[in-house]
Amino acid sequence: MDLKKRLGYSTIWMSIGATGTSITSFVVFVVISRLLTPAEIGLVAFTLILVDIGKLIANAGLGKAIVQDPECGETFASTCFYLNLIFATLTAALFYFIGVPLVEAFYDPAAGPILQVLCLLLFLEGVKAVHEGKLKRSFAFRIIAARTVFSSLISGVVGVYMAFAGYGVWALVAQQVVNLGLVSLTTIWMARWRPSLTFSAGHARKLMRFSSPLLAAQLMGTVSSKVYELLVGILIGPAALGLFKVGGRALYILQDIVLKPFEHTLLSALSRLPDTPTMAHATMRVIRMSAYMTFPIFFGAAAIAPDFIVLVFGQKWETSGQLMTILALGIPPMVVGFHIKDALTAKGHSRQVMNLAGVMLAINGVLGLSTVPLGLTAAAVGFSARNYIVLVFYLRLFRRMMGQSPMGVLKAVGPAFTASIMMMLLVMGVGMAVPGDVPTYFSVPMMCLAGIVFYLLLMATAFKQETSNFLDEGADMLPAKVKPVAQVLQRLLGTT
Repeated sequence: MDLKKRLGYSTIWMSIGATGTSITSFVVFVVISRLLTPAEIGLVAFTLILVDIGKLIANAGLGKAIVQDPECGETFASTCFYLNLIFATLTAALFYFIGVPLVEAFYDPAAGPILQVLCLLLFLEGVKAVHEGKLKRSFAFRIIAARTVFSSLISGVVGVYMAFAGYGVWALVAQQVVNLGLVSLTTIWMARWRPSLTFSAGHARKLMRFSSPLLAAQLMGTVSSKVYELLVGILIGPAALGLFKVGGRALYILQDIVLKPFEHTLLSALSRLPDTPTMAHATMRVIRMSAYMTFPIFFGAAAIAPDFIVLVFGQKWETSGQLMTILALGIPPMVVGFHIKDALTAKGHSRQVMNLAGVMLAINGVLGLSTVPLGLTAAAVGFSARNYIVLVFYLRLFRRMMGQSPMGVLKAVGPAFTASIMMMLLVMGVGMAVPGDVPTYFSVPMMCLAGIVFYLLLMATAFKQETSNFLDEGADMLPAKVKPVAQVLQRLLGTT
């Protein structure tokens, strides 16, 4: 099977896995959020932000080294495993003995015991990193997808049961621990690999040279993406963080569904391409396809957000709907930057990725400190604005390292961006035209249907060439059984 088809199959499987996992976790979150107060949600949300940062340190970027290395022999993999084990143990200890007292002192004493339990996740993340890297390296994404869906379902059942049983915030904590515990166990079992009792200092130095800049970049990138939530929690309080978190929760689910599959598969695919021009061209094609699929989703989410939040989470979260609209407007530039970062990582430009992450952190810090004290709405505006500012730096680095002009990238995503904006405005108009006495369980689906129909009509008429390119690319990546569907669409649109 050629690389394009492997990428297609892998992306489909990861989409299935991400969709199943995200829907399950979203349902669990909805149930629990209806039972808890914004302040209680804010307590768990703050500790999970810290745990997400800790997971990166525990992983240390070494899992990506397994995927990226052209040979990855037994000694190399075993050395990587033991390094990960050291990082994971030290990180868990650091968070337990230092992080917990700091959280209790500067955030909320009730968050301390929660973080103590979640420190277990940091150790589990490091234990499974190499095994997961081996699965990705061999394009075993069907196994990865099955693992994530299975673990999500079981942990979701546990979380919902505990929520209805009155365990409060501990329902969310238990869900997280059970989920990663099952993921780790099944990953180790399915990888069918055990580390040998070998450790190479030479391999360790090579691993650290590759992973250190990547770890720093991932760490700064994650802190950058979470800095607004951290500042909201510290400067405004747990209840405000709960509202902000709910406003972004549906968007995180959408990102998991439409972006996570690319995150898991694109690096593996691009790392196998022979030279920079080929890799750059492939990245441009992925950016173009991704924009066609994802831009309307996020702009559509912005249009329906106020009604959607009230429908799903309840009236007490109404403020979160306004925040979701603003936050959704900032996702499209992040999609483009996401793919550029993967291309740079696949090419081995981890130090440049690290430097760019430092710039992002500085921008986020300045914007966060400027906007968060002004309130939740200002914080959401700053969060979205930073994605457009950071995209400028991504485009400049893409041109310098891989020869792709910023204008070429903007032209590639222009049709999808324009059509998505037009679609969003139409959906907002439909929402305003719906009588106030129409229930949201009817108006929200009606708005979604109007958006889908209008976007497809625009892309099939005003941007017909873009649709032709999308179907051509998709037809090459689809399984043989599904390919006739794309060919029928091509004939109907007259793009063959």
